[in-house]
Amino acid sequence: MKHILLLVLALGLGACNNLEGTFKAKTDLVFKTKKGLLSRKYVSVKVPAKDYRAEFDFTSFGNLQIDLSGIKKTIKIKLPKDLDINDSNDEFYIQGSEVKQVYDFDGRISSKVTRGETRNVTESCTYTRYENRCRRVCRINDRGRQVCRSHCSREPVTVYGYQQVEYYNSTKNTTMRLKVLEPSTSESKGLFQGNNVSTHRVVTYQSVCR
Repeated sequence: MKHILLLVLALGLGACNNLEGTFKAKTDLVFKTKKGLLSRKYVSVKVPAKDYRAEFDFTSFGNLQIDLSGIKKTIKIKLPKDLDINDSNDEFYIQGSEVKQVYDFDGRISSKVTRGETRNVTESCTYTRYENRCRRVCRINDRGRQVCRSHCSREPVTVYGYQQVEYYNSTKNTTMRLKVLEPSTSESKGLFQGNNVSTHRVVTYQSVCR
């Protein structure tokens, strides 16, 4: 059995990297979820047979969180601590008895990374330099006379400029298929299919800001 913690790290913690797609309930389903955030009691969430817009999120707390359109209650499944999934290309199986559910879960996840074209641009930038700054400081001495002197120190100054930047965009498309199975027969009772697309900039060269 494999660890969900690696999948959590791979997808990026929190809801910013959730998987969106569709869930097809082939028959009426009933899931279990905690009544409240701090409650130990579980309540039933009925999911009638039909197609739903769905959002699956592997949270930083080791939960699989499921939101279905038209179902008010979020389904939160506490996943086994010994589940280890590589989101690049992996298959996993979760027994319902381990996660307080009446169904088993059979999943497959994979990711594809594509690189965009290299771009060269001029961008605004800032840098800090230190300059001598002097100011007049005055005080009243013991004789009641005003005495002034110049006080100088090196102080940071923000300078605005430009720099040349070379970069490309890296796009990662993560897809997942998750079957809801009847434990006794392995018959598929439901199917989730979704994906997450994230893009970040990879800088390959950056000149000095001037």
